[in-house]
Amino acid sequence: MRFERIVGGEGPPRIVGVRRLRPPSRREEPRPLPEFVSETPAPASGARPDAPHVRPASYVAVSLLFSALVFGFFLVNQHGLLQVRRQRLQLAKMQAEVAQLDEDNRKLEAEVASLKSDPQAVEKTARETLNLVRPGEVVLILPEGWQARVKPPETAAPAPATAAPKSP
Repeated sequence: MRFERIVGGEGPPRIVGVRRLRPPSRREEPRPLPEFVSETPAPASGARPDAPHVRPASYVAVSLLFSALVFGFFLVNQHGLLQVRRQRLQLAKMQAEVAQLDEDNRKLEAEVASLKSDPQAVEKTARETLNLVRPGEVVLILPEGWQARVKPPETAAPAPATAAPKSP
C-alpha cells in the first residue's frame, strides 16, 4: 500500500490530506528504471547533458604540460638548477684557490722557520734577492739567453751501427 501527500496551493506548504494509492496489479508490466530507458528525457539539472566527454588522454596531456611548466620554472628561476650548478662550479674553483693559498702559506712558513734557524739559508737569500757578496768575491752578471749562444746546437746522434760478425 502506498500513500501520496497532497499539498495545498498558495502560501507555505501544508498538508491538506492523504490519499491512498492502489497497489500495481500483477498483470501490468513493471516499469523499467529511468536510467535504462533511452526515450526518457534527461532530468533538468545544472549539468549540461550535451557536453563532450573528456578523455583520459587529455588529463595526461594537461598533467604533462603542467609538469613541464613547473620543471622549467625550477630550472631557470633565481634559485633554480642552473644557478645551483653555477654556484657549485664557483665553489669548486674557490676551494682549489684556497687549497693553493694554503700550500703557499705552508711553504712560506717553512722558509721563515729555516731563515730563523739556518744561517746558510739567510746567506743564500741575501745573495739571490739582494745581490750581496762577500768581500773579495767577483760576480759575473750574464745577459739573458747566454746559454743558447754558448752551447753548440745539439745534433742528432748517429744510429748505432750493428755489425754482423765476420766469419773467418
